[in-house]
Order: sequence, then C-alpha cells, then structure tokens
Amino acid sequence: MIDATTALAWNLVSEAVPHDELLAAAHRLADEIAANPPQVTRMTKRLIREGMHMSLASLLELSAAYQALAHQTVDHREAVSAFLDKRTPQFSG
Repeated sequence: MIDATTALAWNLVSEAVPHDELLAAAHRLADEIAANPPQVTRMTKRLIREGMHMSLASLLELSAAYQALAHQTVDHREAVSAFLDKRTPQFSG
C-alpha cells in the first residue's frame, strides 16, 4: 500500500484530491470523458478491458482496426472540422 501523494509522485495516478473534493473531481473527469465522441469512447473502454486478457500483438492489431473504424465516423469529420475552424466540436454519436 502507498499513499495518494506517493502514487501521484510516481505517476501512478493523474490527480490526487482531498476527500471532500473527490466527488466534484470525479464529476469533472466524467464530464471530460462524456464530451468525447461516444463511439470512440466505447471502443476505448473495450480496448482497456480486452487489454487485460490479450497479448500485446493482438491488442495492437485491435487498436489499429478500431482506429480505422473511428476515422470513418461522422464524429471524426466533425473533430477535424472543429479543429480547423478553431471551435469546440459537437459530437452526435
């Protein structure tokens, strides 16, 4: 067991907050995740789950396939367009 300060220093976690700020921090993180394209968020979650049970080679192959699928979505076109227009993307899923 290590404490939160050590975990942060070792880059095992991206943020450490006091107990009374935990719920607000979790909501901020959830909002950031929810702002992403839903199809790609689902693919990412699947890659994380599958990665625990797959070989690296298989995981990289699946990641490449998902990336190819993601590039064919309406949300990808919206992301590129928003980037070029310097605006916040509006993802539709």
